[in-house]
Amino acid sequence: MSEALKAREKAARKEYPETQAAFGRVRAAAVEKMFATLPSQPEKREELYRLVHILDEVERELLNAMGQGNDAIEAYVERLSEEAAR
Repeated sequence: MSEALKAREKAARKEYPETQAAFGRVRAAAVEKMFATLPSQPEKREELYRLVHILDEVERELLNAMGQGNDAIEAYVERLSEEAAR
């Protein structure tokens, strides 16, 4: 496993609690604003809807980054590869 990948995972794990809380606050505010839109504001509602989905996607990517440097997972994948080669 590369040192850069390990460093990336470590940084993501360290920052995730604060990042997750920030995403939650922004998401909650966007949902609140979305539900407060008037029927005559479909563009605003759609913009906020997209924002919520973008936030969810970015959060998923952060979670993925936290799992990429896992030595146990990497060792397991390596054992599977060795077994498949037999």
